[in-house]
Amino acid sequence: MTTKKNISTPASKSTELTDATATQVSTPKNNKIMITDNSNNPNLAVNSVNADNSTTADTLFAEETASPTQPKQQRIGKQQRKSDFAEFKATYLTPTKLVKRHPVNIEEEVWEQLERIARILGDRGANVGSYINAVLAEHLNFYADDIEIWRKL
Repeated sequence: MTTKKNISTPASKSTELTDATATQVSTPKNNKIMITDNSNNPNLAVNSVNADNSTTADTLFAEETASPTQPKQQRIGKQQRKSDFAEFKATYLTPTKLVKRHPVNIEEEVWEQLERIARILGDRGANVGSYINAVLAEHLNFYADDIEIWRKL
């Protein structure tokens, strides 16, 4: 079942080029978006309210739906990135000697990511074990109150 593409479609009235100068052309200044008028289509639009399918300026432009505006995200400068990295490095990638160690089984992909972080970002002597220990210690401190509540359920 093959369909044939209609290559030569006539341009609708809204896309025809004119010789108007920039001062003669007016554009809407508020947040309106253009809606097709289907003037070439003899069938009525699916959500058509008017039976005559008129093409007035009211139907060509519709108010854009107002989405909740999110605050503009601030750019992070180079100095801030450096201080964030220094804080991350001091918190997680400080070489520590683990006294009472226990083996932990983790997936190969996770191990490779942790090893790469410790090797590239950490100082000499930083390893995956000390990085994991620091991350888990912070996680346990952060959720200590919730864990205690959940334990009592």
